[in-house]
Formats: sequence, structure tokens, C-alpha cells
Amino acid sequence: MPNFVTFGETMVQYNAEYSGPYDPDGKHLADIAGAESNVAVNLKKVSAEKVNTTWISRLGDDESGKLVHKYLSPRTTVVAPLLSGEKTGISFLNHYVTEGIENEHLKVYQREGSAASKLSYEDVAPYLTNADIVHVTGITPALSITCHDTVVEVMKNCDSLGIPVCLDVNYRDQLWSPDEAKNVLQSLIPLASIFKLGFDEAEVIWNESLSASQYAKRFHVKPDQISIVTKGSSGAVLFDGQNLITQESLPVDVVDPVGAGDAFVAGFLSGIFEHEISPKYLLTLEASQRKKVLRQALRMGVICGALTCTRRGDTSAMPNATEVQKHLNLIQ
Repeated sequence: MPNFVTFGETMVQYNAEYSGPYDPDGKHLADIAGAESNVAVNLKKVSAEKVNTTWISRLGDDESGKLVHKYLSPRTTVVAPLLSGEKTGISFLNHYVTEGIENEHLKVYQREGSAASKLSYEDVAPYLTNADIVHVTGITPALSITCHDTVVEVMKNCDSLGIPVCLDVNYRDQLWSPDEAKNVLQSLIPLASIFKLGFDEAEVIWNESLSASQYAKRFHVKPDQISIVTKGSSGAVLFDGQNLITQESLPVDVVDPVGAGDAFVAGFLSGIFEHEISPKYLLTLEASQRKKVLRQALRMGVICGALTCTRRGDTSAMPNATEVQKHLNLIQ
């Protein structure tokens, strides 16, 4: 069974069930929010548990840390000690609706100095050897100098060991500026086997006024690499050095777009694993063989991203394998 490994911070997220700014008396859905753990849980769900997933972190021995641990443990392998005297991050998510259409959401974090911000390479290293792919995001290096150094060391070691790395930008303007993100990401992209970002993120961080296809080619910086640019309700585009693949999205009524990017990654990776090949082997296939696998994986990615938007919550909104298969014939 394939092994997927990821690491990063997961918080308790209070998702407002009302529209407008934070209201302490308003109803909130207590959910678990962490891009990396989202992908771990989602991948196991959409693959019908045919992929082993492991999430590595550090948690405070507090109410939030215990909630994260309790929620994630049945859904993925959790390597995250509850540490006395340390705290777990939390966030608040509020939605703004105009004329019945949700057009904006706002996150507020309380995560500075959290247990996860001290995550070290030594915490992650024992789990790399047997990994078929390691997933990282641009959130983790923005949390602290320690986390930045951990991401760099993990990616460099994976590169030397021949372990594929999936890097998803997941830009958070509350954590760093576009220039700060650009400087770090530019050094990480050459170490990634799969590099994924949203078209809006490309415009905010790089601001080169390119099309999604042009960005996909721009971020393809080495032969054995896949670059993906997602376009929200317009689908996604992928470039592997030879194949440029575009995929329209699945039309849905959007309820909550949060978590769609993580769902996309999980769906995309599941689409690769269901062919019973590893991401490492995929990169060695002849272009026409690779194209068939990548097209199917891209379709699964956009379906998972779209369906996640139809419900509130991050991991709780992720579709299962049966739901995804049912929608595969609805898009071209």
C-alpha cells in the first residue's frame, strides 16, 4: 500500500454559521483546519483507504490539541505529541454574503508561538524513508524560522533520496507578504516534483500577468516535474514538460470554498495512486502514457475541489470515492 507523509500545523477552526464579522454569541461549527492534515484525511477518504497517510506535528496539551488529536486519529496516522505547557493554534472563519451569494471569507488566527511552530527536521525525518510521496505547503515555512528550516531540510533530503515532494503554495497573507513568499518559494520550487498553486496566488505573489497555462509552463523548472495551476470554478491546467492538459471544473452551487485546494490535491494524488503506480515512477513514463494518468488525476482533482465547495467545513466536506466516481462522467 502506498505511503503518503505530510507535516505542518493543524488548528481548531470556528467556522461561523452566520454571515458577517465575528460574533461571540453567534453559532460556530468547530472544525479541524490544517492544510496538510486536510490532504492526509482527504486522500485516505477518496482512495477508500487504499493509501496509508501520516500527519506529523506538535500539539499543546490543551483542549484544542486534544480535539485535533481525537478528530484526526481515526482518519489518518497521527504523529503529534500533546506537549505540556505549549498551546495549539486556533482560527475563526467568517463569511460575507451579498445578495444571497457568498463572495468573501475572512480568517483570523491565534497561532503565534504555537507548539507546531517549533516543528523540527528531527520530528519528520524518521518517517521519510518509506514515503512514496511527501506533501508540504507554503504555510509551514511562514510559521517560524524553525519551520522554514525544517521544510528546506526535508525537501533537500527527499531530493537526494529520490522521494517525490508535492508542494502546494497555500498563500496566507496573514503570515507573510508576497515578496517574502516569493523569495522562499523560488528556492523550494526546484526541489518539488509536483508544484501546485492557484492562479490568484500566482498573480498576487509573482504578478507577471500571465495566463494560467503560461504560469504552468513558467513554474516548470526541471524535467522530472509537474506544475499545476488551479483556476477555481474554471478548472485547472497542468504542464509536465511535454503535455499541457487543461480541465474544466464541475459546475456546483458554492456554499463554502474553504478547503477546496486541499481537496484538489487529495483527488489529484488519488488519481495517480489508483493506477497502482508511484508518483516517482509516473515521472519516468513516456509522455503519452503519462498524459493518460495525469488527465484522469486532474479530473479527480477538480471534482474533489468542486464538491468540497458545496458543504461547510474542511475535511468534513470532502467527497468519498463513490461520490467522485459518480461525477467522473459529468465532465470532459
